[in-house]
Amino acid sequence: MKKTPLRYIFLLIFSLVICIAGASIVLRVLFNKSFVRKYNGGVYDKRTEERLLFLNFPESFLPYYNLGNAYYKEECYSEAVGCYTEALKMYPPDEKECSIRINLALALCNTIDFTDLSSQDKIDTAIYILYQARDTLLENGWAVDEGDNYRDADAQQLKEDIDKMIEKLKDPENSDQNQENNDESSDGENDDSSEDDNKSSAKEKRQQDELQKNKEGAMKERQEAQQAAEGEKRAGENQEGSIGENGGQGENGEPQHIKQW
Repeated sequence: MKKTPLRYIFLLIFSLVICIAGASIVLRVLFNKSFVRKYNGGVYDKRTEERLLFLNFPESFLPYYNLGNAYYKEECYSEAVGCYTEALKMYPPDEKECSIRINLALALCNTIDFTDLSSQDKIDTAIYILYQARDTLLENGWAVDEGDNYRDADAQQLKEDIDKMIEKLKDPENSDQNQENNDESSDGENDDSSEDDNKSSAKEKRQQDELQKNKEGAMKERQEAQQAAEGEKRAGENQEGSIGENGGQGENGEPQHIKQW
């Protein structure tokens, strides 16, 4: 019996690998189209995107990024942080790296319960998380500490927002000085012990309220700016968008646009 030449066996194996790779890419495009379509409809089908973690190539960052966006929309911020962190490990291209870092910083900030900063330990933990978010934006120069040499305006603005929140947490007395003076004049008739207790309670409440207002105000401004940009973008584009075809950015309300505070 004549043996099959070895080169034919190698050719057959090579053809099989090419077919598997091609089928994988086609499936990724189809899964991403399905994910984007559902996402734009307010349905965050994580199971569909999780299938892309098998044979995760090319654009290995993409399923983690999309899953992070889905978790973020569902307010599962700790899970979103994990997905964005994994996405950064997959060496995304520069423009996608910036988006991932911004969304990661936002997810980190949202893991903080600003309505419950009743102890110094909780305040210290919040400050630590805010510094993590800040460092995420500073890495690779997307934002900078000083000057105008930052690589992305959104990253720089978010970093400055975080700086303000850190300052309020670290030095609440300085930011509340005028309000405290008003409290002291209005409470002058009370005895010393009652006055101290009331001022401490009022200061704590103001601190929490101001932090929450700072967060909500920045979120609203960022959201309005993003919605305006999306409106202009959609006016000149097709109705259907696919994450898989353009490396992570769909064209119709894609998950990337979570650059909100």
